[in-house]
Amino acid sequence: MTDTARIIALWPRWTSSVGAMQRLQIQVRTQCRRCGALMRADLDELVARYGGNASLIDRQERCRMVACDGATFYLAARRYGGPWRVLLDDAALREGLTICPPAHLALGRAAPSADIAGVLVPQRR
Repeated sequence: MTDTARIIALWPRWTSSVGAMQRLQIQVRTQCRRCGALMRADLDELVARYGGNASLIDRQERCRMVACDGATFYLAARRYGGPWRVLLDDAALREGLTICPPAHLALGRAAPSADIAGVLVPQRR
């Protein structure tokens, strides 16, 4: 292997496209880099907007929280109550996660936080 060889990350099949996530009923959320808001993402809406073959990996959008101009990234869980996977592959995008505020839910409740591998784990109290 040479220094210029690209290492390709292997993503689980269930993260391959928005259509696949919709068919498998994958849980999808967005998290804002600026305000930390964690929100549900509607897969029906995402399929309508981007098409069933679109990928959420490395996709960012504007935060939907009122008065926030931050960018959100996507997270997905294979099943309800399962571990969350941060859908970022690009190294530069992943590096920025270290300066993000903690994720929070409605009413200011603390949300799970990401570990180094990109899978969310519950916060310790």
